[in-house]
Amino acid sequence: MIRKAAPPPRWVPWRLLRTVRGRMFLLLIVASVPVIGIATANAVLNYDAERASGRRTAALLGEVAAERHGAAIAHLRELLQGIARNDELTDTSSGQCGNRLANLLSLYPHRYSNIWILDGGGRLLCSAIPTIAERGDPESVVLARQAAKGGEHAPFILDRFKAGLLTGRSVLTGAVPLIQDGQVKLIIAAGLLIDVFIREEAHASPSIQKYVWLLDRQNVPLPLTEGEEAELPEPELQTVLLTMSRREALEGRSRGGQDFAYAISDLEQGLRLMVALPTSDIRRNAQLALLRRAAELAAFLFACLLVIVTGADVAIARPLRLLAGRVREWRPGSPFPGSTMRGEPEEVRALERAFNDAAVAIAAREEQLNGALRQRDLLMAEIHHRVKNNLQIVASLLNLQGSRLRDPAARAQFSTARDRVQALATLHRHLYINRTFEAISLRPFLEELCKQLFNALGEIPDRRIRLIVQAEDMEIVTDQAVSMALLVTEAVTNSIKHAFPETRTGTITIAVHPDGTMVPEGDEEEVDAVVLSVHDDGRGLAAQEEEEQGIGMQLIRGFAQHLGGEIERRATPDNGTELRVRFPLRRREGDLSGRPMGAEAQG
Repeated sequence: MIRKAAPPPRWVPWRLLRTVRGRMFLLLIVASVPVIGIATANAVLNYDAERASGRRTAALLGEVAAERHGAAIAHLRELLQGIARNDELTDTSSGQCGNRLANLLSLYPHRYSNIWILDGGGRLLCSAIPTIAERGDPESVVLARQAAKGGEHAPFILDRFKAGLLTGRSVLTGAVPLIQDGQVKLIIAAGLLIDVFIREEAHASPSIQKYVWLLDRQNVPLPLTEGEEAELPEPELQTVLLTMSRREALEGRSRGGQDFAYAISDLEQGLRLMVALPTSDIRRNAQLALLRRAAELAAFLFACLLVIVTGADVAIARPLRLLAGRVREWRPGSPFPGSTMRGEPEEVRALERAFNDAAVAIAAREEQLNGALRQRDLLMAEIHHRVKNNLQIVASLLNLQGSRLRDPAARAQFSTARDRVQALATLHRHLYINRTFEAISLRPFLEELCKQLFNALGEIPDRRIRLIVQAEDMEIVTDQAVSMALLVTEAVTNSIKHAFPETRTGTITIAVHPDGTMVPEGDEEEVDAVVLSVHDDGRGLAAQEEEEQGIGMQLIRGFAQHLGGEIERRATPDNGTELRVRFPLRRREGDLSGRPMGAEAQG
């Protein structure tokens, strides 16, 4: 019986869980989730800390620069306050005021551009530089207004950046008002050169690339390093910076599109210091550090998984595979092979001992079953042998009784009954010989049955009538064999008697071959289909139908229905007759292979 090959199973992810190795791998992955989470969190925190180092460095540089440049502002304030406390220096009535201020300015030639004294209205009274005293300062009035506005609450005033009248160099003007009776009597002012800040910045931390600006009261930036406008923060970012705490830093884009960390520190009221630190390299290093940490984590986890999976495979899966191999090699009746591997887990050894006990029990049970089967076979063989003998006796009695009858029609009926009984006897003989008791080999059975029918009707095969048996080497169950034997008996008997009367010659062909699959009535599963045909090239269908009388065709139709098919009777192109029936080939009980007869011996 031929069955269709099952399609190969598809691989699905959860099939991995069917193995010990797969389950161990899954457990390790689940156990690694917290480790991966913690390591990832640490890596992200380190990345954020690395990126925040730019802001911390910018804030620190801003504080250091504020301390450094604040010393210059403090020196300016102390100088002016010292002049204000010295009555001799503030005595503008004598002609020595300008000379005294000039002598004082000569002590700081690279720090201050000029020192001068104004009255409360901003008029220049004396100056360390005579030319300035003659020309006057057009912004002195503004400075005097600021001093008057601040009064006693403004002991020190810083003006905006401006260029010197003579040198044209950038200066920062500072002033200290002298208050008497609530009124501004004098204003002592000096111009601090911006070069002082630039020189200080040039000598401080030259290895660190940074940009520094001074911001006056109008937030006009004055660069103290080699920086361009492109390094300044965007206007929106600068506005945010001016409102932030002076101890904080902010990371953002410059006007040139670069990444910077900006920090602003207060030097004096109306004067700020802004520091910019490039963070492109810091960001890149942070990303590289993050990638490196991720690679290290992945390598570490992979190494751990590899070691643990390998160890689990060696310690657990391999002993189980070896045990499975010994189980597959074990055959009932033989002792179960012991383990050749040392260090097996106790669970595997317990499983091995359990299987060994089961193998002993199976062997004992198998011996009992074999004994029972042998006894059953002997009984079945004896039954079929006795049934065959009894049927032969019945056939002999029918033959003996028929020979005593004088009526030819009655003698023919006895002969037909004898042939039917003899066909059943032949079937039981094949069951006895083949020792299958449930199925017989089809081809030898048909050949012997047909030769037996020829001999019973006084014919010799292949002399006047040629006999051809075309059958596949397949098996047929006993139930169907009975119906087929009786159907062939009726069909062959009719052909010999009616298709080839007197001395007419011809051929009778009995053919059995597979014909695809079919679904039997009342069943849902497809089974192999078989076609049985009995063909003769005798006188033809019409002539046979005229001579055939009796229950022959009724029996043939009944046997065909019992096989599971419908009989078809038709004329053939050679003027002969063919009986054809297509029926499902049933399995014998307990047969799951569906293989043809003889496959077990070959396989």
